[in-house]
Amino acid sequence: CVVWTKGGVGKTMRCLKLAASFARDGYRTCLVDHDPQGSSLVFGKLAERAGIELPFVPTCARVSGFDVYIHDHPPGLAEAYPSRIAIVPTLLDAPSFLIHRRGLRHLEERGLIVVPVASRFRSDRKQQRDLVAEHFADLPVIKDRDLYPTLYGRGLTVIDGRGVPHLAKAQNEIEALRAAVDGAVARTGSSP
Repeated sequence: CVVWTKGGVGKTMRCLKLAASFARDGYRTCLVDHDPQGSSLVFGKLAERAGIELPFVPTCARVSGFDVYIHDHPPGLAEAYPSRIAIVPTLLDAPSFLIHRRGLRHLEERGLIVVPVASRFRSDRKQQRDLVAEHFADLPVIKDRDLYPTLYGRGLTVIDGRGVPHLAKAQNEIEALRAAVDGAVARTGSSP
């Protein structure tokens, strides 16, 4: 599950990249979009219009027959989730980070394994550098890169993207996120 109380923190982008990563590794992957905004479904239509066959299935309903299910939730916290793992992107400003810390406790109290992710990191901002150094030293950090919305608009993810600057750096960031998710999956004692 990718969850958070706020909108605009990068939940859908993280879901799309993870879905593409799992699919690339041979897992039959379903991305379930629970958000009424339907950004994952919009992405699917953009890919279809561009003639791109996605390696994963974006849908608004859980269907059977997949190895991996990734759930993109709307802003807000629920009492229960369909997964034992919660990926929590956060923006690195003081108010967002305070909400992030409270939300992590909420999710952990519900027995979820939490994977915090620093989203839209800007190294030119001291407050963000300090928060990353103190709280995200061993956690995934996704920089604020133009290539994410650029690829989204083309119906591509970072995993299958091409022709944009800094693609290899962005792919490394997503691989770090995937490694953190794989570690969380291992702690559940199950497969992805």
